[in-house]
This record gives sequence, C-alpha cells and structure tokens, in this order.
Amino acid sequence: MLILVALLVAVVAGWIVLAPLILPGVAPADASPSAAAGSPGPLDGRWTATPDAPDRTTLAISAGTYAIEGQEAYGGSGRLAAVGSEVTVSADPACPTVSGRYAAELGETERYGLLPQFRAQTLELSVIDDPCADGARARALTEVPWVLRTSARSGSYGVCDPPNEEAAITGHWPIPTGCE
Repeated sequence: MLILVALLVAVVAGWIVLAPLILPGVAPADASPSAAAGSPGPLDGRWTATPDAPDRTTLAISAGTYAIEGQEAYGGSGRLAAVGSEVTVSADPACPTVSGRYAAELGETERYGLLPQFRAQTLELSVIDDPCADGARARALTEVPWVLRTSARSGSYGVCDPPNEEAAITGHWPIPTGCE
C-alpha cells in the first residue's frame, strides 16, 4: 500500500512540474475575440519580411497562433494575443514559460506592379519586453517591417492577393515575383 501511495505522489508531482512544459498555454479570454468567433483577427494572414521573395521569410498569424518560418536566425511558434495595439506572444517551444510583449502598428505600402489603390498592409512590431532566447525572438519579429503576403480579411490586401475577384478567377493581373 505504501508503494502505491508513493507512486501516486510521484505521478501527481511529475504532472505538476511537467504540465506547463508540455501543454500549450492559454491565451487571455479577451484576446482576439474575432478569432474565437471563427472570423479572422486583425493581424491574421501570412506576412513576409521580403516582399520581392515572399516565401523566403514568413510570419504566419492565424486564430491566436503565430509561426516564424524561413531564413531568419530564429524560427518559432506559439500563441499570439492582440489587444488594441499590444501583441503578446507565448507558449513558444524555445521559451515555454516566457511571454513577449510588443507594440504593433499597421500601415500600408505599394503593391508591387499593381494600381495605387490596391495597397498592401504592413505590420511593424516594436519590442516592449521579450527575454526569449537572449532576444533572438525579438530581433526576428522587429528587424523588418512585415508586409502582408496573403489575407483572409475583407478589405486587407497582401502582395500576393489578386486586386479583385475577376483577376483571381482569370489570372489576368501582374502576379508579383515569388507569388506563383
């Protein structure tokens, strides 16, 4: 009987210690309410650090998650919560217990080769506090302004989105390099 009690105590203690490391964190309840409702959040989309080669480096944001992929020195993923102009990233496998806070500013830029009224959205992140990986995550997220590559949001265009429904169907538009 003593062995069973000791085994039970060891399992419970192990769960308490390991659960935060193996289970995903919980995003704040008020973060990205539109993502919870099934519609895209204000930052959802595939962002690129290199508009002339959109696949080279990507920041993918979708339904309260993010992933940095490509040729950056840091690649990671986890949860993302946007409340107002502040973004919080957490639950990254490289830093499972460390959250990072950033100020986000949305803007616009020219969509390469398209008419001026079709502008691509930009995202600039400024680090408030993020000690993850000795600042590597902060450098990857803030070194460049991100340009929206593709969007699922109405009225927001990326460099690879066709300018209208007709162009999307027919393919008659100057598709930017890297978007094929």
